[in-house]
Amino acid sequence: MPNPTQQEEIDRIIQIYGRDDIRSIMEAVERQFMVLHHRSQVLLGLSGIVITTTGFSGRLIAGTNDVAKWLIISGVALVMIAAVTVCYGVLHLRWLTQHPGTQVEHWLSTTLAYRDRKTRFYRVGIVMTMVGLGLYVASIFVMLWWPLDFPGINSIR
Repeated sequence: MPNPTQQEEIDRIIQIYGRDDIRSIMEAVERQFMVLHHRSQVLLGLSGIVITTTGFSGRLIAGTNDVAKWLIISGVALVMIAAVTVCYGVLHLRWLTQHPGTQVEHWLSTTLAYRDRKTRFYRVGIVMTMVGLGLYVASIFVMLWWPLDFPGINSIR
């Protein structure tokens, strides 16, 4: 089933809550923002773990060979860019009461557009995080495949 259009979503919200129950409509939209922010916090926590782990093992991994070095640097950089994307795009605040609109439909339209923009930033951030984690794990794989005491390690550096 495809996602509803913004107008279909507005119509559904008004059908469920009624045009006059602004408080319930705002609470429903607020819950959606809370879910988005909580998921963003999980993503940022994961980014923090990657950065902390790199502080302990990054030098060992990067010292394996140039491939491992490129993978870990790229992975950590991408995770960091994802964290910045999520902080800038999702965690930036604009209060629901600050959204323009004198009619419920207009207010919902601007608010849902704001939510959808934040959701796009979150999706970009999560894709970058997953790719960055993939590169990070690949660097660990390279380190384990070619340990430092491997006799032919100098030939692949």
